[in-house]
Amino acid sequence: MPCGGGDPITGPTPRALGSAPGRPRATALQPCDSVKSHPHRCQRMGLGDGDPLPHTHPPHKPSVRTQSYASTMGTAPMWLIVLSAVTAVMGQEDLYRKVFVFREDPSHAYVLLQARPEHPMLNFTVCLRSYTDLTRPHSLFSYATKAQDNEILLFKPKPGEYRFYVGGKYVTFRVPENRGEWEHVCASWESGSGIAEFWLNGRPWPRKGLQKGYEVGNEAVVMLGQEQDAYGGGFDVYNSFTGEMADVYLWDAGLSPDKMRSAYLALRLPPALLAWGRLRYEAKGDVVVKPRLREALGA
Repeated sequence: MPCGGGDPITGPTPRALGSAPGRPRATALQPCDSVKSHPHRCQRMGLGDGDPLPHTHPPHKPSVRTQSYASTMGTAPMWLIVLSAVTAVMGQEDLYRKVFVFREDPSHAYVLLQARPEHPMLNFTVCLRSYTDLTRPHSLFSYATKAQDNEILLFKPKPGEYRFYVGGKYVTFRVPENRGEWEHVCASWESGSGIAEFWLNGRPWPRKGLQKGYEVGNEAVVMLGQEQDAYGGGFDVYNSFTGEMADVYLWDAGLSPDKMRSAYLALRLPPALLAWGRLRYEAKGDVVVKPRLREALGA
């Protein structure tokens, strides 16, 4: 897993399909001591509704336990399987007061989402709500292009920490550890200023700089529950999500503070590329749609 400090200069070279799995790869703007299990990833410095200085580490041999899920899929490449699903017609459903339940730990399951911006994005906001007791790393929202598997990624490496990736680089937001409650997060980014915003449960965290002048590709595979280490695949099940997820949105614009709070409160939101009330999706593996538990959200 990548880490380091300084201004971002270059992004990582995309890994070929079938290479060693692991946690998300990037050039980051933070110290390497937060990730100890994958030192070989710390190779560069850089950083609702709703730049690298060389720093080489010894090679790391992944254990059998952390094999890529893609290697277990037989002779058919994972990217072909996923892209076949993406090109299929996805059903649209109103998921009001419903959740996705990812039942296994670790999980092979994921949910494919249909979102295709008309043009590369210079601004965007992603919001979602999650409920889990996981203490291991896990992916929440993964948006991968052929050029960059971590084009947009919301990743939680451990309790009390979120990582927000844009174009393979990330910033870290440290938050209070969860005490068995739902967490609502919104992450927003604008290319012109390179400003990244992070909101937790309706409250903003200090803004940080990330990928000024970058463009987010518009041809992407978008999914919940797995972190893509290749376009549409390269999964590591020990980065998978287990628990419940709801209220997923993606806008090709930044949201105002009022709209960020509205997303947290599940109020009326502007039209979105992905909207929970009319979500086009396909569930793959052991993930089911169930009614939301009102008491879990404090509703």
